[in-house]
Amino acid sequence: MNFIRYHKLKVLFVLILLVDFTFSSYSQEAEKISPYLTLQYFKDTDNHRFLQTTLTYSKNRMEIPIKGMDISFSEGPGSGKLLGNVVTDNKGIARFSLEDNISIPVNSEGLWDFSTGYNGNDTIEAATSDITVKDVKLEMKLSEVDSVKTITISATTHDKGKELPVSGEQVLVYVPRMFSLLQVGDVTLDDNGTGSFAFPTDLPGDDAGNLKIIAKFEDNPTYGNVEKNVVEMWGLPKDLSAPDAHRALWTKSPPMWMIITLSVLLMGVWGHYLFAVISLVMIKLEAKRKKAREDYRL
Repeated sequence: MNFIRYHKLKVLFVLILLVDFTFSSYSQEAEKISPYLTLQYFKDTDNHRFLQTTLTYSKNRMEIPIKGMDISFSEGPGSGKLLGNVVTDNKGIARFSLEDNISIPVNSEGLWDFSTGYNGNDTIEAATSDITVKDVKLEMKLSEVDSVKTITISATTHDKGKELPVSGEQVLVYVPRMFSLLQVGDVTLDDNGTGSFAFPTDLPGDDAGNLKIIAKFEDNPTYGNVEKNVVEMWGLPKDLSAPDAHRALWTKSPPMWMIITLSVLLMGVWGHYLFAVISLVMIKLEAKRKKAREDYRL
């Protein structure tokens, strides 16, 4: 009987351990972070190409970057040929440069296939992402006729060794401002792969009137992010020198409104001090007078 009872207790103990292990494993898996993995293709004005992966997760309706994670970049969809690995930075971004001598095969539609992946760990789930892009050559020419400044944009691509125009796509035009890019126009490419528009004449440039003009395919589903920029003296010269009579916080003479405001405030403060001193003197004199009257009555 004791043996049977011991055996039952042993079985019960094992079942409790199994249940506890199952629940702990389930809770650990339930606490895993489900990340967001996005892959983008970029080509800058010098024809340097690179892939950019962003690894983030959502918490309290905020997108939080995941840094220090190893990201793989591969050629082709799914588990294709490995191109390289890059660790995410403080913004959760990993960039892989596509060297000029790298050979990237195209699929049946003439597109490049790229994929990226994160293998996950004990707290973060694995994730993958892939894109297909087509190489495009973006050009921008500037001309000025009778004080009318015109930007002409053209785009071509290659298919089976032939150069073909890119038609029907939108190209956005920007100029840099202090904290972001300011869109000044857009062009829809015609059947010849070209488009133009009149550039505004009232944009401020640097001291010499230079402006950096940027034409971009932006998050295009076929061509990705492709940029071309040109610096031209199409802006209004900006004069940063202050006149001698100018009064500002950064000059030797402060603004008059500040002098008046400070003077009124100081007069109010010192007026209260003076009123308090006068009141104390008057109280003391009144006390002496009162004592003198009482002594006289006696």
